[in-house]
Amino acid sequence: MSQTTQNGAISAPKKELLRGTAIAAIVAGVILAIAVLPAEYGIDPTGIGKKLGLTAMHNAAAATLPEAAPASVSATSATVAKPTAANPSAPARKPSTVAAPGEERAITIASAETAPYRVDTMEIILAPGKGLEVKTSLAKGATLIYSWKTTGGEVLNHDFHGEPLNAKHDEFESFILEDNVSESRGSLIAPFTGVHGWYWKNKNKTPVTVVLNASGFYTDIVRK
Repeated sequence: MSQTTQNGAISAPKKELLRGTAIAAIVAGVILAIAVLPAEYGIDPTGIGKKLGLTAMHNAAAATLPEAAPASVSATSATVAKPTAANPSAPARKPSTVAAPGEERAITIASAETAPYRVDTMEIILAPGKGLEVKTSLAKGATLIYSWKTTGGEVLNHDFHGEPLNAKHDEFESFILEDNVSESRGSLIAPFTGVHGWYWKNKNKTPVTVVLNASGFYTDIVRK
């Protein structure tokens, strides 16, 4: 039963206070085990949290959280670097979003080259009604730049294309196809290791001379 103090306040006996505290602690522990741990931390010691769907709430919340960036990545990084054969330990960095005003950013492809840089000029004579190819050997990711023109302004059909190493029959990719042109220029970052180059078809009734200027990181250049 309760007791009255000198100032008129009513106080409970110590046994009742202790019992009330113990009951409150037990109730809090039950709530912690059944509701708080499954919902907040995914810990379900009793299994009741799973039945009540509380652990599912935790899993759904965890799935929507963004992954933390690696400590070595700067939040303001504006460059992309990937490990290469020459530097396999190069750290990956956050993709760049830099773009010129009014432009949509293109995909950046950059790589260190192992083949020496070279420059070649070649004069090719195409017989009437005949075709001819000139090919370079490029490793995947290597760059080739070119320009060509006919000496007399004659027009040709042109196919700038590539074939992967050990290509099967008719396994090739055309990069630039042009009909009735007297000159062309372009560049390529090789999408695969193989031979890449030009095919011209002379539909004229007289021979046509083509002057080809090529440069880049190819290992050879041959006419076929």
